[in-house]
Amino acid sequence: MKSVQASVLLAALLLPFTSAVPVEEARTVDDSTMVRTPAGLRPIENVHAVPEGGSVKLVGSEIHLLDATGTVIHVGTNDYAKIGSSAATATTSAVEPEESGWVAYAYWYNEATAAIDSFTTSWEVPAVPAENHDQTIFLFNSIEPASGDAILQPVLQFGPSAAGGGSYWAVASWYLVGSSTFYSSLVEVAAGDALTGVITLTSSSGSSYNYASSFTGISGTSITATGSDVLLWATETLETYGITTAADYPTGSTTFSDINISVTSGTPETEWTTVSDTADDLTTSVVTQGFSNAEVVITYP
Repeated sequence: MKSVQASVLLAALLLPFTSAVPVEEARTVDDSTMVRTPAGLRPIENVHAVPEGGSVKLVGSEIHLLDATGTVIHVGTNDYAKIGSSAATATTSAVEPEESGWVAYAYWYNEATAAIDSFTTSWEVPAVPAENHDQTIFLFNSIEPASGDAILQPVLQFGPSAAGGGSYWAVASWYLVGSSTFYSSLVEVAAGDALTGVITLTSSSGSSYNYASSFTGISGTSITATGSDVLLWATETLETYGITTAADYPTGSTTFSDINISVTSGTPETEWTTVSDTADDLTTSVVTQGFSNAEVVITYP
């Protein structure tokens, strides 16, 4: 491992750890002011739906939400807060028992000068869990900047979140930047459906990068993020909230397959590192390493 990568990883380890669905279904999960997101509970006033065809643009210390015509419909402040659950802000190489957040995942950090320009992953929608205790399960591939203060991700979800949801599986893209959260339409899917989550670098200029996240072939699930820092951490992740019993998980395992990463020039040296909550019988394993057709399996209790 090169010294640059080693220092980045060490610094990260020392940091603190089909139809649209209405938002209202998710707003009574914990209380009326906090909603679940792929970063845990967040104040509802900081969580925003991105209109179809809209985008999120970083402009200095401001965050602009634009509609499909390019009109600014919301302006927020970027406080550069770390995302609570992410590869860049993990505290250890293991997960504590009964922990919420990222409970099983694999990650890779791009230390090359060439940026990731495409990151795709395919997986199958699991069976609905045997029990429903208002738990929320997120499964996704994602990328983050080195700072750990943003994350872009196409997400499969069971249970409620700020985007909506219930006792069924659904998909949406999410962009979390600082304390602000943005999500696309949530589209219901069925057990056994094949999914492909795609994150693409659409353009760049200097230190400003523009990305898009979506599910292939599922309209309404796209988010465009412009003016971003370069995104370097790639992950395959299981994230959970409100789990009370092993039966709150699906049975068996989820295989993230056809994991393909390309960079703007050259070939990435890709080796996936795994993190598991083995105390709760959640394990992450790498079946195939590398940047082309890699495979990661997350096994449930």
